[in-house]
Amino acid sequence: MLLLPFLAQGQELMNYQKSLKYIPAIALSLIVMLAGMILYYILRYGIDVPYMDQWEYVGFFEHLAKGTLTFGELFKQQNEYRQFFPNIIYVFLGWITDWNTRYEMIVIFLLACLTSFNIYRLAKHGNEPWLKWALFFMANLIIFSPGQYENWLFGVQIEYFIPIVCVSSAMVIVFSGMDARWKLVFCMLLAIISTYSSVNGFLCWIVLLPVFLLSGNDKTFFKKWPVVLTWIAGAVVTLIIYFIDYQKPAHHPSLDESVVHPLNALKYFLSVIGNPLRIVHSIDLIVFSGSVLMIAYLALVVYILRHRKNLELMHNSIVWMMLGLYSIMTAAMIMVGRLGFGFEQALSSRYTSFALFLVVAVIYLTSIVFQHWSVGKSITSFQKRGISLLLALFILSRVIAYPFDVKELKKYHANIQHAKAGLLFISYIPNQECVNKIYPSDFGHQLQIKAKVLDSLGYLNPPLVKSNVLQDIEGVGSKELKYGSFDKLIKLNDSIFIASGYSNIPKTNEPSDAIILTYEDGKGKSLLLAFDNKDTLYWKKMFSVEKVTVNPIIIKAWAFDANTAKAYRLKGSCIINK
Repeated sequence: MLLLPFLAQGQELMNYQKSLKYIPAIALSLIVMLAGMILYYILRYGIDVPYMDQWEYVGFFEHLAKGTLTFGELFKQQNEYRQFFPNIIYVFLGWITDWNTRYEMIVIFLLACLTSFNIYRLAKHGNEPWLKWALFFMANLIIFSPGQYENWLFGVQIEYFIPIVCVSSAMVIVFSGMDARWKLVFCMLLAIISTYSSVNGFLCWIVLLPVFLLSGNDKTFFKKWPVVLTWIAGAVVTLIIYFIDYQKPAHHPSLDESVVHPLNALKYFLSVIGNPLRIVHSIDLIVFSGSVLMIAYLALVVYILRHRKNLELMHNSIVWMMLGLYSIMTAAMIMVGRLGFGFEQALSSRYTSFALFLVVAVIYLTSIVFQHWSVGKSITSFQKRGISLLLALFILSRVIAYPFDVKELKKYHANIQHAKAGLLFISYIPNQECVNKIYPSDFGHQLQIKAKVLDSLGYLNPPLVKSNVLQDIEGVGSKELKYGSFDKLIKLNDSIFIASGYSNIPKTNEPSDAIILTYEDGKGKSLLLAFDNKDTLYWKKMFSVEKVTVNPIIIKAWAFDANTAKAYRLKGSCIINK
């Protein structure tokens, strides 16, 4: 009878051990699902249209078509960047796909997958299988988060992903069985690619050196002075070339903002750091998250450095410390360069691709430090519950944030979709008068010129609208009047009116990409009068009939589909007697 409690405990322990063997399969399934959902969002919500900074690359394709594209043009400074290697990818993909920007988004997804695979390879040192897969799952909750929606749906962000691919790939090479001399060669090549891809790419030279010296099977080789000097010389030469003819972008704020306003600088820095963990769009909560994350990272690093004589601990920890440092230094660079733009920019989702690796680092360092600390100690049930609670809270926070992040992703998609509608009418409607602009208004007349260049090359799909007569772009089924209605016309004065109504795309129940108001020319043709591309089912547009010469004026409304460049009549019309 006395043995029964111990037998029960033994049976409970056996059941617990059996349950652990299912964790790798469950984790792998969930990771595939996370990645698969991001791929779905890219295929469903990615839009084939140049957006924002991508318009700077129109010259590449124009010169490529003329046979005048040069190395110097690909290598030239763009903002603070020398993104030579991303430029090669853009030109190659544009050439073989007629610059379908969705292929750039696919490349971004593949780069994220490669980074995830590298994280898996780096985590193979030390932990039990079930624990490695549990940690890997938590890392992928961040890597494949829809929270960095700007990166998933904006092809130009390839330049943001290449540096971390280079850093993590080089770390994998360090732990490989490759000859030490080839390790040095390949890691230097990756550091060069990283440097000439993004403004923070140079950090690859910095974070890899401690990995060479403190881990891997070739520490003795990398500690030789000729090897260290070769690495340092490569970094110096690469940096010198980077800054040849370098000029600070005129429209960027002063770099001394962080010195003049140190508290603002700290707040901005912590906002960038904490942004990957945000659940709600509150800068105070995000700053708090960033503070907790930084404190956790520093505490873990201090513990490891206090036990630096433990070679196994250093061997297992160094890559995660350096990945965390990569995110911290990148956040500091962003803060110095962007503080003058205000705090809201710190919360931009595109910066999460830089900062998220601090979260990944803390996840793995926490496990490594806990295992080292617990050796020879009896872990109490209270401590086990505390650890389980922390893990559960982290996973729960990501689950809660997921639908909010997806909602933001869809809003970003809608913004670009409506901007595309405005772009297709740029020959008739100035970009400055369209909502959800495809490029900042200060780009001026250049946008129209560049759009016509792309159109002539066949790189806009669908092409620009070539007529202001709506019957010329009327879609099949327009006469069924199932795209919405023109409900009301309000007169403000003799020439200014407000039209309003309802419009949606059949089957999807989403707002039309734009509403077009027309007037009849007396010959049965509907001519473009006004254009509205707000993201709303219930539309309202103010317009003027001062320049319209016919009388009476018959006003009609049309829904516009930017994916097909087709217009569809809305039910109803109004007559204005001048």
